[in-house]
Amino acid sequence: GRGGGARRRARRLPDERARSDTMDDIQLSELHEAIAHLGNSHYVGEGPQDTKKQYFANREPCLASLKDLTVMLKHDRLELGHPVRVKLGELKVLPDNLVPLFQAFREDPDIAMATLRLMVLLTQNTSQGDSRLELLRHLQDCKEAFAKKDVFIIFMGILIENMEDDEEGADKDKDGGRQGLFDLVLELLRNLTAVPDPGPGDAGFTPSRGDLQKVFIQYFVDEGVLDLLQLFAEGLVAERATERKAWTLCDIVYRICTHTDPEVLTSGTREKDKNALKDLFAREQADTRLRAPVSSRHSNFGTAMMSRTAEGGMNLMTSVLDTTTVTKGGRVWRKEYKDPLARNEKKVNMFHDPFFVDLEEGSVKDHNLLNPHVRSGSDAARVMGEAVASGLRKFFEEFLPTAFSPLIHILRSTLGNPNGPRPVGFDVDENRPGGPFDRMKLLNTLSWFLEFHRHHHSAAVAAAKKAKENAPIIDIASIQGGIDLDMIQFVAARLREYGKESNMHASHLVVTLRSLAQQIKTVDVVVESKDQDTRDCGEILTQSLIKENIMANLAWVMKNYKTTSHDPRIMSYAVEVLHYILRLMRTLSERRGQKLEFQVEIMGRTLKRTTTTMEQELARLADAQVVENLFHLLEKYKRHSAALNSMLVKLIYSIIRVQRENIVVFFELTYFIRIQRIWADPLVRDRRQGKRYQEMVTLLQFILRQFFKCVETNKCAFVELLFRKVPESQKEALLQDHTAEFAAILDHYENEEYKRVLEKMGAGDSVKDLKNRQRMMLDGSLPWTEQEDQVLRDRFPIYAQHPLCAELLAAELPEDTRRTGANVRKRLVELGILSSGRQAGAAARTQNAAPKDAAEGEPAAKRARVDGGDEGVGLEGLSL
Repeated sequence: GRGGGARRRARRLPDERARSDTMDDIQLSELHEAIAHLGNSHYVGEGPQDTKKQYFANREPCLASLKDLTVMLKHDRLELGHPVRVKLGELKVLPDNLVPLFQAFREDPDIAMATLRLMVLLTQNTSQGDSRLELLRHLQDCKEAFAKKDVFIIFMGILIENMEDDEEGADKDKDGGRQGLFDLVLELLRNLTAVPDPGPGDAGFTPSRGDLQKVFIQYFVDEGVLDLLQLFAEGLVAERATERKAWTLCDIVYRICTHTDPEVLTSGTREKDKNALKDLFAREQADTRLRAPVSSRHSNFGTAMMSRTAEGGMNLMTSVLDTTTVTKGGRVWRKEYKDPLARNEKKVNMFHDPFFVDLEEGSVKDHNLLNPHVRSGSDAARVMGEAVASGLRKFFEEFLPTAFSPLIHILRSTLGNPNGPRPVGFDVDENRPGGPFDRMKLLNTLSWFLEFHRHHHSAAVAAAKKAKENAPIIDIASIQGGIDLDMIQFVAARLREYGKESNMHASHLVVTLRSLAQQIKTVDVVVESKDQDTRDCGEILTQSLIKENIMANLAWVMKNYKTTSHDPRIMSYAVEVLHYILRLMRTLSERRGQKLEFQVEIMGRTLKRTTTTMEQELARLADAQVVENLFHLLEKYKRHSAALNSMLVKLIYSIIRVQRENIVVFFELTYFIRIQRIWADPLVRDRRQGKRYQEMVTLLQFILRQFFKCVETNKCAFVELLFRKVPESQKEALLQDHTAEFAAILDHYENEEYKRVLEKMGAGDSVKDLKNRQRMMLDGSLPWTEQEDQVLRDRFPIYAQHPLCAELLAAELPEDTRRTGANVRKRLVELGILSSGRQAGAAARTQNAAPKDAAEGEPAAKRARVDGGDEGVGLEGLSL
């Protein structure tokens, strides 16, 4: 028949056409013929006012066409350029033919099933190939077709009615009928909600198309789709369903979460949104008032000047005076984030992928403000009706305790290998049922639900306080899958993988740090619980977080962060994580009444166990590059939320206070210019608007006070402003570490280590000579003096029988030479005091032959100790 011929021709496509993005005449004619048999809409009615559109089609030709189109789509691979899919999108087959066909023949099970399967194929995500942007526009057309109220309501009503029939006939007919209807419905919903809405500047953008996801969410609530999803989720938990069903449910729920603010959902108030415009006006007035020129004492003093802007505005000034402002130079602007594209195939920036949808609501908005390149639909506030908010709140409150943890366990166990083969065409990769962004979707889903649970608990506590009742205890059983030890280890492993192991995978690291921040903030609420058992669980989780060596990985990230090429949100999330984990360590120490040491496991080729304290972790952050990155983030104070600004200031202050010498890092002219730039901002000096920046101003004042306090002791501190405080390499460092240099600046260069350097310079050595000497000391090429050789000759007979002879001799030498045991052994051979290794070993064996024979009657362990100890005379023994 006609369908069989189309299927045979689809299988034997020639190689040259496989590399082409176009279709030949035969294929085009078959495609148009198949579309023509799908039917058309016609006006019916007697009078002009009674006419209405109805869809008509011949049943048998229509079924054959649906099967032909399905076969064509299944053979429409990536290497072909998706010609069938592109052509069907250009002709708008789904919105003009398939949706009306399904609506008109909804009572016909064969046509309904075939149409539904074809719509699922057409709406699948094909995020590869050169035609991906064109296909994305076609998918947005499909999504818009279902966003119409009459079509969507009728369509969803039919599917919900068939749900019970699907369950009853599940065991009767496995291959036909309505067996797969429910699964196809979920896949279609997943495909439609997964299509990103176009934004301003995108092709085909209109205000209505830019907010389609909100329309879908509203229909989900109004038509009872959320109740359907809740029942499906409970069924997944009961029957341990397949991986693909779990990911289908996750994708639908995730797309709802991306456009829903958990704080607004739980609090039900919008006071913050009501005051947003008021705050903007107040900040603008403060800026205008403080930037206005200073008025003259009298009209005769000064000149009246009038200026006009390009828009026709006019400004009249009666003074030539102006306020002092410090603007950014070109070098400072070049340090801003440039949002580069992927540097290689392994570090693809997923935020540039048009098919990836990140979280847009909730706490992520505060961090997204730091990255001006983030495209988000949250620029215009999404006003959600009270009925929709109530329906969503009810759904999430029921979903969280019943299905969240089991779903997270299923998803985590089915994650694919990110370095594995990518799926070909639109076929789903069997190894990655969640798609190419499965890890990121899982982490974002985890972040959103943990944030929702905390806000839900805060709302319950506020309601109990208002009713003068006891505050409820946070329910950690509902979120067990998000904060248990397995999930903590999973997120910590992603931090290592996307941080140090991959040398900073920026886009993936943002999502990982976001989920880690939500985990730690949730644990912080658990630790503060009044229930003893809940509090004990929080302490165990805190110890597990520290045990995963999270802080060391964060320190590496903050040290290697580059302001021009890495997302600013990496630093903001890192600051948030450090703030809360240090707070947890401080809380546990205060409860024990002493400074606690926490166990840490360092992952590498071998597992190493050690301990750490809060002071040690802060000392790890006392690095010039870390402080530079933190201060660069501080300069973006206008984009900070009040909480982020407070956390950043407290972290910088904690780093300064952990050691007395750390304040010297800020004794640079560049920092002082930046401090002046911040203070010159009218917004910071405003009496009302400046209150939110009071902590930052106090920190900057503290830095300046410490500098002038140092000037009272060391007048050369003004000269020190001209030199960077970046630590030198170990091969050229004149002092043992940067702490000694910073201490010398504070103490007027009167400490012992710096005093020796100055004495050498006073004796005629230049800085270059001292650096060359340091380099030769490290590589062992520093010439030996007669005094050192005499020490070796005199002291060697004393330590000759000791296994650590070389090390003991090195301790006898002058400290400033920094000789090692290897250097001493080499010099002993050069002086002839000690023979070479082979000769010394043979002599030792000959000398010790008699003692060995005498020891034959001793136990085996004692004989082994005697034999091993005798070889200590030679060079080989000295290396023990």
